[in-house]
Amino acid sequence: MAASAGRWAGAAGFAVLWLSATAGSAHAQANDCGREAAAIRKAETELPRLDVAPPDDKQIVCITLETNIVFARRLVAHVSQCPRSPYARAADGWQRTGAQYAAQFNDRGCKPAIRGYRG
Repeated sequence: MAASAGRWAGAAGFAVLWLSATAGSAHAQANDCGREAAAIRKAETELPRLDVAPPDDKQIVCITLETNIVFARRLVAHVSQCPRSPYARAADGWQRTGAQYAAQFNDRGCKPAIRGYRG
């Protein structure tokens, strides 16, 4: 009987530890999601606009396209990790925009120049 009670106490202790670790990781993920959403909000305000890029300047157009493609991938990756993000509704639109910009990037013969973000 004492061994049985000891097992239950051990199992209960494990359950408490597991629940507190899960709650702690959920809290940490929420903080990470909030920080990433804030960083995305800031990055979005700094995105170059394709409509003001000189169409004859291939380098500027390619960099503008690539910057927006990378941003779209970052936003979609963020929403896949943080489904309650304020960007959840915008993810589909950005995914389509990223695909359209990727097609233009390829059609114009652009070469990747941005390193670092792997989304």
